[in-house]
Amino acid sequence: MREDEIILNHRTTLTSRLVNQFRLLLGRYSAPTTSLEPGPKIVVADAFVSGGAQADLLRTEHHFTLTEMLSYSRGRHLFKLGINVPDWSRRGIEDDTNAEGTFSFSSLQDYAQGRPYAFVVQRGNGHVVFLEKVLGAFVQDEIRVGPRLALSVGLRYDWQNYFHDNDNFAPRFSFAYRLGKTSRTVLRGGAGLFYDRSGPQPIADILRFDGERFRRYVITNPSYPDPFSQGLAPSATPVSAVRLSPDVQIPYSLHFSTGVERQVGKRATMTLAYTGVRGFHLFRSRDVNAPPPAGDAARPDPSVGVLRQIESAGRLRSDALEVGLRGKVGRFFTGMAQYTLGWSQNDTGGVSYFPADNYDLSGEWGRADFDQRHRLNLLGTIDAGRKFKLGIALSVASGKPYSLTTGRDDNHDGLANDRVPGAGRNTLQGPSHSVLDLRLSRELLLDRSRGDKGPALTLGLDGFNVLNRANYAGFVGNISSPFFGRAVSANPPRKLQVSARFKF
Repeated sequence: MREDEIILNHRTTLTSRLVNQFRLLLGRYSAPTTSLEPGPKIVVADAFVSGGAQADLLRTEHHFTLTEMLSYSRGRHLFKLGINVPDWSRRGIEDDTNAEGTFSFSSLQDYAQGRPYAFVVQRGNGHVVFLEKVLGAFVQDEIRVGPRLALSVGLRYDWQNYFHDNDNFAPRFSFAYRLGKTSRTVLRGGAGLFYDRSGPQPIADILRFDGERFRRYVITNPSYPDPFSQGLAPSATPVSAVRLSPDVQIPYSLHFSTGVERQVGKRATMTLAYTGVRGFHLFRSRDVNAPPPAGDAARPDPSVGVLRQIESAGRLRSDALEVGLRGKVGRFFTGMAQYTLGWSQNDTGGVSYFPADNYDLSGEWGRADFDQRHRLNLLGTIDAGRKFKLGIALSVASGKPYSLTTGRDDNHDGLANDRVPGAGRNTLQGPSHSVLDLRLSRELLLDRSRGDKGPALTLGLDGFNVLNRANYAGFVGNISSPFFGRAVSANPPRKLQVSARFKF
């Protein structure tokens, strides 16, 4: 992989009231992937992967981002307006993945008996070039109504090509109110709409898998090891395709919060806040040509294979209570501590997420993949002057959920994500995790007569996950897997790092 970027920042004071800020980023990105071994890929669900990688792919990108903002102050108002180009890029893909195909098995037993549930192979021209265009514009007014009340109102507009959704106006509002002239307590609150972006992958999938130039074949219950041994040829297999739902739109979310902030001591502030998020029209995928539940495993349109439809029909609900303390506490410690009690639920895992049942989505609403009931973060520094500095970063959180699945493809849609009857999405619970990082440093003045202005040597010792706690990840909910209920990966173990910095 190679990535090159040129960044230009420029700030100009045009008048005593008018300031212009400009930022331009030009970039180039290239990421080739080459399989080291030939042959079909073998995937036994949540057990092992072998054979060839079937991952030959080249991604290239030439892009720029732009921000141009004017700030104008007059009286009690500070106006800001500008344009924003989060992404304008030419993207290219050379897709040679799955040229020899991938066999997928539900279990070790099925693998031993040579019974794959699906075979995926791709043929044709996988070369695609397209422009991704994302534009935005905004206006905002920060108003100091009085010595105790400040308001902020704004409006943003977002647009993205390919999705034909042109009315994405997002109003926002916030306030801060001090309870009294000399009070140390401030009430804060606000609400606003925020539009999402699809990213380049769905666009590339729509253009690439159009069912004509680049053809993707999904064969269920194929012969093994040669799915074409009985006269079946790719040209006689229905081609799978990707399309946008006719009513697709850009997802958006409503963020709102309210809280109280109070100064404690001379240099510390304590906060108590409630935050909420409501997501609407979230992306997900669905096979609209999947075999009906009561059918004979035949697809409604036999001329088409998997017809992946990208929809914007998902939703999200998230609520959280936060307690925080930041600033200088005592003589030596400066930092912040925050505890969050939260709940997050949704019915989609993202634009590439398929439901377990393409005809019944009632079981999809459940805990979000990122839902964690408790989170505690501590970040700070103990400064003992010339003796030493000790940096502390502590993160403790309860576990994330995962789903209970059969590991089989009983509904013959080509995916082994079927769930156990009666089990909804993300009903299993993973364990908690905690990470403690420390940094011990000391500055040595090499010319004490010049103090801080003279040369200095800073020695540091960093410890990451210093308690060497095993924080497991990738828990398997597939009851057909020998690793059911166990983790198949873990976050990094303890790591020590020594550093030296010379200043002159």
